[in-house]
Amino acid sequence: MEKYYGVAPTPQLYACMADLLGRAGYLEKVIRLVETMSMKPDGAVWGALLGASYVHGNPDVAEIAFKHLFELEPANMGNYLLLSNTYASVGRWDDVSRVRKWIREKNLKKDPGWSWVEAKNGMIHKFAAGDVKHPQINEIKKELNELLERLKGIGYQPNLSSVLYDVNDNEKRMLLMSHSEKLALAFGLLSTDAGSTIKIMKNLRICKDCHIVMCGVSRLTGRKIVVRDNTRFHHFFNGACSCRNFW
Repeated sequence: MEKYYGVAPTPQLYACMADLLGRAGYLEKVIRLVETMSMKPDGAVWGALLGASYVHGNPDVAEIAFKHLFELEPANMGNYLLLSNTYASVGRWDDVSRVRKWIREKNLKKDPGWSWVEAKNGMIHKFAAGDVKHPQINEIKKELNELLERLKGIGYQPNLSSVLYDVNDNEKRMLLMSHSEKLALAFGLLSTDAGSTIKIMKNLRICKDCHIVMCGVSRLTGRKIVVRDNTRFHHFFNGACSCRNFW
């Protein structure tokens, strides 16, 4: 790196490279980068590999990354969740249960998921998964149901791997419908002018199914949708996202 580009490698630079390659879909290149580093990988590098493993549904690589992260950051809740989510995405529910047991034994706490959306008057509305407390919740659910039916007309199928619980498919569909970012999206459509940009913020990573729905709704409505999750900004327009489906 220094010979060809005049840049001295640092742990931070390696972590950035691993993260970029992972987001771009090059899991094998991330693995090779980690294996050939001129210094010992730190938590940021192993975290990037764990994140890339989740995106690509590769629990074997995720286990390797988590093993190192456990030694470096034994109390980092995010690492446990990424490993658990990777197992869940490929249906390894016994392993999911094992990770959740570790979380309970270590008394680690998961932050609850929230989504915030700005209404036309500038007021910010906050939603949780399965929210029933919003005064317009019936209108919101009706709008969301209608949106999902329209999406099915252009090929949408719920991404059941986004449900991280071992329940039947009907229950998974119901859980997906109640995700906080979907409720925020439906409310945003109801409470803002046609053609205006919908702005949503979420404190956790947006799930794959909600990401698909955001893409589809931007295509159906012609609206720009901006979602800031804990990973990046997502700009949805005309059926596509600025992250190119890697986040």
